[in-house]
Amino acid sequence: MTESVFRAHTHEDLLNALPTFFGFVPRECVIGMAVSGPRCRFGFRLRHDLPEPGEEAALAAELAPHLLRNGDEGFFVFGLSSDAERARTMALALRDALPPGRDWLTIWADDHRLWADLPEVPPEGEPYTLDAHHEAIVRAVAEGRVIARDRSDLAAEVAPARDPRRRWLDAAHDEELGRFMARALTTDPDAFLAGECAAVAELTERFLAGVHLTDGQLVELSVRASGRQVRDTAWLRITRDNAGPMYQLWAAVARIAAEDFAPASLCLAGFSAWQMGDGVRARFALERALVLEPHYRMGQLLRGALEAGMHPDLWATAGARP
Repeated sequence: MTESVFRAHTHEDLLNALPTFFGFVPRECVIGMAVSGPRCRFGFRLRHDLPEPGEEAALAAELAPHLLRNGDEGFFVFGLSSDAERARTMALALRDALPPGRDWLTIWADDHRLWADLPEVPPEGEPYTLDAHHEAIVRAVAEGRVIARDRSDLAAEVAPARDPRRRWLDAAHDEELGRFMARALTTDPDAFLAGECAAVAELTERFLAGVHLTDGQLVELSVRASGRQVRDTAWLRITRDNAGPMYQLWAAVARIAAEDFAPASLCLAGFSAWQMGDGVRARFALERALVLEPHYRMGQLLRGALEAGMHPDLWATAGARP
């Protein structure tokens, strides 16, 4: 993947850049970001909702190992809340849970002012503004990234379609399922599997090439990719280089899929989101998949990777493929 370079000159620049790392404007949360090198290149990052008052140290103890497993030089820590004291308490708790010298910068902010553990930042803090037209946001949008106004907006990307469109999609699904069953009953099993994999690969490549897929083609993908072997073949095609468009594809399929067929596309969308470094989108997709089918093996596997704070790069290097 080509890395985008953004130079933050102020603490305000850093706060405005945070939405580009998470795909939404983070609020009421603590953030830890691994940084390396003299230019503080960003690497692994995590975000967690603020805990109940008094539980900051326990949460910090839970989060610090995830950061340490994925960064060996230093970390930036951010605490964000409309209540400045809550933001400060959580930010300092995570800073203190890290080994001495690893916290290169700790910032906490309310809706209007920011503070940092640096002598040049006054006790009363500094005013700042979140700007939807900030350079960091503009660059991210120009690169094709979507930045939601709020974390909850991301759930809509994998939410099911509603009536009256849902009724048409259900009818289209029944027709496609009928064609699928006819092929399965009249074709040699090996030839049938090869044909299903080839059809999914063809539609995927068309999407990656910029071709718009119709609702009917998305329904076709939802049915064909629901089988484990076909799904796993589609899974193998997802890489860190194509994870962005792959997420867009499988999220679109998940929105139109019938509930019984949605877990496969939801997990493919979740895996794609994780591979592009977007744990929040991955969690929304996987949570819906596991609500629909709690014992769905791919969903359980990916949820375990997310909960362990596993870096996406480790998936390929560890040979953890379907």
